[in-house]
Amino acid sequence: MITTDEKIEVFKKIINEDIQNTIEQEIEQIRVQNSQKITQYKAQKYEGIDRVKKQYADRLENKTDTIRSKTQKEGQDIILATNKKIYEEFFKELRAKLKEEYLGEKGKNYISTKMQEVKDTITQDDIIYIYSETFDRDKSIVSSFLPSANIQVSKDIKLGGFEVENKDRTYRMNYSIDFLLDSEYDDILTNLKKEIGINL
Repeated sequence: MITTDEKIEVFKKIINEDIQNTIEQEIEQIRVQNSQKITQYKAQKYEGIDRVKKQYADRLENKTDTIRSKTQKEGQDIILATNKKIYEEFFKELRAKLKEEYLGEKGKNYISTKMQEVKDTITQDDIIYIYSETFDRDKSIVSSFLPSANIQVSKDIKLGGFEVENKDRTYRMNYSIDFLLDSEYDDILTNLKKEIGINL
């Protein structure tokens, strides 16, 4: 038969085990909660770090794009400036060559041929403007086709040829080398680009 003292001891043991189990459960619950909090804290921290890293990466990419765009633009500007210089030098040399040729036999042939073509369209009242540097020579040629023509020096012609203007100055026919060059400018430029291998 179990004595009262033994019963008390058994009861104490049961109570101690219950208390121990409860404490262990609470400790485990706290441990799990803390573990979750630590995991959540780490996730937030890493998320913050990732966000900062992404922000810096985006800034770096934007800066890189800006530098790349700037570099490309500077490169294009250099190419365009170089091309422009080539075109300007080419047309400067072309103008000098045309002027030189007009001062010689080719100029005589040009004005004679052109006057032969247009003499019937010019009236006695019209004014014929001719190139200043070959005024005497060209005046003589024009006069051989139109003896009573009103011939004057042109202030606009820089390469050679002539212009015809009516007395009322309501129209002007331009047969100057300057005008011909301007008219053919785009075609000459296109051919020049093809010749030197520049993409159009």
